[in-house]
Amino acid sequence: MIRKWYYIPALLFLILTLVSGIWLRLQWAWPQWMLFRADYLIHGHSHVALLGWAFLGLMGLVLEAGTIRRTLPRRSVTGLGILTIVITLVLFIAFIHEGYAPLSIALSTVHMLLGYGLAWIFFRNAVREGNPGSQYFLEGAVFWMVMATAGTWLLAVGRGLPPFWLDASVQFYLHILFNGWFLFALCGLAYRYFIDPEYRNMTWPFWLMMVGLLPALIPQLQLQEPSYAAVLSGLAGALLFATGGLAVLGLTLRSLTGRRSDAGNVYAHTHATGHQPHWVCKELLWSGLIGAVPVLLLPVAMAWPPFREIWLHSDFLVIGYIHLHLLLVVSTLLLFGILQRLFHLRQIGRVRKMLHAGAWLYLTGSIAMVTLLFLTGIMQVSGKMVYFPVQKSLFFTGFITLAGILIIAGLLIGINTGRFNRGGKSNE
Repeated sequence: MIRKWYYIPALLFLILTLVSGIWLRLQWAWPQWMLFRADYLIHGHSHVALLGWAFLGLMGLVLEAGTIRRTLPRRSVTGLGILTIVITLVLFIAFIHEGYAPLSIALSTVHMLLGYGLAWIFFRNAVREGNPGSQYFLEGAVFWMVMATAGTWLLAVGRGLPPFWLDASVQFYLHILFNGWFLFALCGLAYRYFIDPEYRNMTWPFWLMMVGLLPALIPQLQLQEPSYAAVLSGLAGALLFATGGLAVLGLTLRSLTGRRSDAGNVYAHTHATGHQPHWVCKELLWSGLIGAVPVLLLPVAMAWPPFREIWLHSDFLVIGYIHLHLLLVVSTLLLFGILQRLFHLRQIGRVRKMLHAGAWLYLTGSIAMVTLLFLTGIMQVSGKMVYFPVQKSLFFTGFITLAGILIIAGLLIGINTGRFNRGGKSNE
């Protein structure tokens, strides 16, 4: 049910996200080649990334990790997954065709209502005992997923509001979506699958992130001459949130590297001898965990007005941080999680090298893309001339990233059709 209607469609939406991103760079790098231009493609690109790839993938993992699966209403979960897929595809086309217009706004509203339905199912069937850290974070993630839509509703009904409130509603939506829904979900999955049982009653990182999340929004608001109270509140919120996130990261790393670790009781597949857990493409896991450090720390620096003013002088720095957060951390860890559900070591013995090649291509393209964005932004704010063709370089990094995902998706299709495991024995 979840494999068919959440994980596999999510990977297809990831491919669509990368293809649309490459097309954007193609339009900007070689406009003379374009027989037609998709002027609103950037809106379709961002929405299919957030509402297709990230939403379906994370919701599938959260439902599996945080609920009593035997009590899930199969027809409702399947039906909502199918509707989400259809709505997201039509939404993508609508945004490309007309940008923000009545049809795309109406479809976005329907997508939110589908999310409410899945949230209702989650809370009705949530696991209530055994792992407080995972329970708190996963329930918090779904709660913030619902709360993030308050910003969208304010946009819909607040056409006559001052510009400050319209901008604040957008910032609220994105901040809660990226840091509430996405990061809380990843922390919950870390407690569920990676963190040793002896640490699972440590819920103080959750409370630090809960307390810090909303105040950390303050620096992103367009306040005219913010008071010391506002600056200190934003700085304190960002610091509390980062401290909680780094604590979860530290517990995860300690569990993964500890000698007595029995983490990975679901994701990891152990040898019969009970040796250290093994993972499918663990390079994705470690890359995502390493990337989480700057994702958590940079907002603390950006909460200080002088640094933030410098940061906002370059769109490339802003876009670079978004790609660092969504592509190199959230998407990489989400991809790792989905692969653990779709592949097993006994299935991939004969295609292991190809699977790792796909993962490394994806990582190479993603890291190069984020590095180029940050490098360009740093050169801009420092007044130095950018000595390389930015959009053309970003086009090639996107192409490398897409090549890696296509290899992984092709292997997935081959394994599911039996092409790679007919008559073959696992190398494990």
